[in-house]
Amino acid sequence: AGARASVRAARAVSVRAGVSEITVEKVDLGDCKVRLDVTVPKSIAGAARQECLEGFAEKCSIPGFSYKKGGGRKKADGKLPPADVIINFVGPTEFKQSCVEEMLQRSIPRAMEVVASVALQDSERIDTPFAEMVKLFDNKLAEPSGDVSYSITCEVVPTINWKGDYRKLTVTVTAPGDDTTDAMEAESLFNQQLRQLGTMRVVVDRGLEVGDQVVMDLDAVDSNTGDAIEGIKQEKFSLDTGAAKINLPGLVDGLLGMKTGETKTFPITMPEDWPQAFIRGVQANFTVTIRELFDNEVPDATDDIAEKIFPEATSVEDAKAKILQMQKENTAAMLERITDEALVDALADICDAPLPGSIVEETGRQMYSEQMLNMQMSGNMDMKTVEQLASPEMVEKFLVESKEEIERVVRRTVACEELFRLENIEVTEEEFKAEVVKAKEEFERYGTEYDVQKLVEQAGETIEARKSLEWLRANAEVVVNPPVA
Repeated sequence: AGARASVRAARAVSVRAGVSEITVEKVDLGDCKVRLDVTVPKSIAGAARQECLEGFAEKCSIPGFSYKKGGGRKKADGKLPPADVIINFVGPTEFKQSCVEEMLQRSIPRAMEVVASVALQDSERIDTPFAEMVKLFDNKLAEPSGDVSYSITCEVVPTINWKGDYRKLTVTVTAPGDDTTDAMEAESLFNQQLRQLGTMRVVVDRGLEVGDQVVMDLDAVDSNTGDAIEGIKQEKFSLDTGAAKINLPGLVDGLLGMKTGETKTFPITMPEDWPQAFIRGVQANFTVTIRELFDNEVPDATDDIAEKIFPEATSVEDAKAKILQMQKENTAAMLERITDEALVDALADICDAPLPGSIVEETGRQMYSEQMLNMQMSGNMDMKTVEQLASPEMVEKFLVESKEEIERVVRRTVACEELFRLENIEVTEEEFKAEVVKAKEEFERYGTEYDVQKLVEQAGETIEARKSLEWLRANAEVVVNPPVA
């Protein structure tokens, strides 16, 4: 496993696939890849040709002939037209290509039996050029000139080597909050909700102050290269500068004092928690134009507006209590998520295994799609910006620059799947059906198209991952440190 797989000498193993005379040489290429060198006897290639002759004779209306497989009501129906007549009627090129396709359909399933228990679904690829196989039928009657050989490459489930005992994991996490920080965050959320009830008045006689609502156009370039930073450019972007949290530190400081119609450029270092990993830490120059500026006259916090601050609140104190309870629940959920991530990371750290390239790419594309969906749902980016970020070039850039992060996610998955198998964790039929229904409802809620087969597969993967996490929580030691001051 691991590094050993990449340097292991290729070893050919000859096997018989089923009861046929097709032979398959399996060659281990390392990195979760194998090559199957397939040899199809002339007799089977000839049977494929015969199937094509009969199929075309029955399907095509060849003048002077009426052929039915197995014979028909008329005696003439059972007589196959001469091969040259069928081939010339269909066209030599098309007929020879059909012979190869029929031969492949007969032999590929037999060849894949060799790796049936370990091959990754839909990962097989025929390496031998199609035209090269057609040459073996390249004569007037399209008869195979000999045995047909071709190669298939496919990816297989990685061989896992545990570098430690997964039954004795210990992880240490830092709590995202406590009673003190929850109280502070709840107070901030209360004030934020109160601000949303304020009255907006156009500012005409001064520059921007903290607490104003601003509508602006903004763009950014990499200060080192001058290249535009994808996903930043927006028009008529609305920002409450009095909000408790601003996702882009330094933005409000750069806006202070600016007046309506004014344009200004100032530097900002992109934060390390920015959604697109390849933008994190970039030294950027932001250019901002103020379109509109509003002063927010925030109302006093009185009981008569309590329900507007928090649904079903009967007083200001009730609204604050409900917000505090919500914050405590959020902190508990965040601690659970942090703990889960620490557990699967610890499991992945002791899981030594090569990662299939197709799985890494597929996972990366899914991760990027989820980021785009989250941005769209959050309302922080308009559809035009989301479409720009979803371009093939941006996706490929993400796959390259976020490779380490993607591989970590894949290694987590591989480790959890192996844990699920080793511990014989079971999923009941009721649990599986519930997960499928839940996934289906989520897609339909947002009007998103989905493939039923993939939905079922993903539901299975989701519940297996959840079951593995439950096992880890029950069997690992978790140390929780207090939050950072």
